[in-house]
Amino acid sequence: MIRSMTGFGRGAAKGKYGTFKAEIRSVNHKFLELSVKMPETLSLFEDKAREVTAGSIKRGKAYLSVFHDDGVSSADKIVVDEKIARSYYQQLMGLKKKINAEGSIRLDQIIMLPGVIKYEHKEIAPAKLWPFVAEALAKALRDLNGFRDKEGRAILTDLKTRVKIMRAATAVIQERSKINVKAYRARLKTSIGELSKTETAGFDKGRLEQEVALYAKNSDIAEEITRISAHLDNLLDTLADDPEPGKKIDFIAQELNREINTVGSKASDFKIAQKVIQVKSEIDKLREQAKNIE
Repeated sequence: MIRSMTGFGRGAAKGKYGTFKAEIRSVNHKFLELSVKMPETLSLFEDKAREVTAGSIKRGKAYLSVFHDDGVSSADKIVVDEKIARSYYQQLMGLKKKINAEGSIRLDQIIMLPGVIKYEHKEIAPAKLWPFVAEALAKALRDLNGFRDKEGRAILTDLKTRVKIMRAATAVIQERSKINVKAYRARLKTSIGELSKTETAGFDKGRLEQEVALYAKNSDIAEEITRISAHLDNLLDTLADDPEPGKKIDFIAQELNREINTVGSKASDFKIAQKVIQVKSEIDKLREQAKNIE
C-alpha cells in the first residue's frame, strides 16, 4: 500500500489520573527522524514512546507531543497549614509582649512565612500512567496513518496515470521509429536522384540499402523500448506489493530516465523528440511524488 510521509494525528485517553493527549505530525525525510516532547512527569516514557512510534512510521521526520492534565485545578492543590500559622501567631504575640513592641500582627504577614501555604503535588507510580499514555499514542498513530493512507491513495492514482501516459508515449515512439526508417529511405533516394539528375534506375540500389540499414541500426530503439516497458511493469508491481516503495520508485525513475535519454539521442524525428520530452516530464513528476512516499 502506498502511504504518504505527510500527515497529522491526534489521540486522547481519560482515566482517574486525568486526561492524556498525544499529537503527532510528519513530513518528508529520507530516513526516520523522531522528535519527542513530553512534560517532566512523563519524560521517563520517552524511550517507550519512540519505540511504539518507530513501529508505525518507517520513514519521515515526525514530531510527537504528549500532554497530561491531571484534572486537579491549581487552587485545589494549595493547602494552608493552620497549625503552623497558629504557632507563628502565638510565637509572634509572645515576642511582642516580651519586647513591648507596638503594632498588630496581620494575616498577610503570617501567610508569607515558610510552611504556611503549600502547593501539594500528588505523586503517582509511573507504571500506572503508561497505559494511558500508550492508549493516547496508539490513537494518534492510527489517526496519523489514516491521514497518510488517504493521501497515499491519491498519490497512487496519480502515479498510475503517469504510467499510462508514459506507455502511450512509448507506443507512439515505437511506431514512429518504424515509419522514420521508411521516411529516411525515401528522403535519401530522392536526394540521390536530385544529385545525379537521373531516374531511379540509375541508383546504386545496393549502396542505398546499405545506407538505410546503417541508419536503421544506429537509430534502433527496440531494446530501450523493451526495457522501458519492463521498468513500467516493475513500477506497477512495486506500487501494488512493496511495503516501503518510496526508495525503489526513485531507483526505477532513474532507470527510466536513462533509457529515454538513449532513445532521444538515437532518434532524429521531431515527433519522437516531442514524446521523449513528454516521458521525461512524467519521470520528473514521478520522482517528485516518490519523495512523498514512505
